[in-house]
This record gives sequence, C-alpha cells and structure tokens, in this order.
Amino acid sequence: MEPGTIANIALSLLFVALAMLVFFLLLKRYSSNFTQTEQDQIRIIAQRRMALKSQLILIETDTHMSLIAVSGENVAPIWTTTANSKENNSEVS
Repeated sequence: MEPGTIANIALSLLFVALAMLVFFLLLKRYSSNFTQTEQDQIRIIAQRRMALKSQLILIETDTHMSLIAVSGENVAPIWTTTANSKENNSEVS
C-alpha cells in the first residue's frame, strides 16, 4: 500500500473515533432528560406463574395498584384500585 492510502485510512478511523466520542459524551450529558422520575415509575410488587405461558402480575404506581393477567401475547386487567382508597381502608380497620 502507498503511504497516502494508509494516511487516509488512519484519518478516517480517527474521524469516526472522534465522532463516536462526541456522540457518547452528548448522550451521557442529555440522557438524564429522557429518564422518568421516581414518582412516574411502575413497580412490580408480585409475580406468580399460573401455567407454562400465563402469569399474574401485581403492579403499583403512586396512584394505582393493579392485578394483570398475562397469557402469551394477551394481557387482561383483573382489577385496579386507587392508592387513596387503599390508605382509607387501612385507616378504617
């Protein structure tokens, strides 16, 4: 190979490496803007496998708690309650 060809390859690799470095630095800096805060997250409280491809999942957010049945590609809500009614029930008992 000619020295000019090797220099072109080296410059191309250097340009790609610098472009990747800039991309990852920008991604690291601005990725926090795309993540959700703790209050918006869905938490999985419990999971029970009922059969080979079906399960029950109890999930909770700040305002709701839901029981969901999942079978293959089908998802069906069983029940949903608000967090306020859950707190009221515990206060009455």
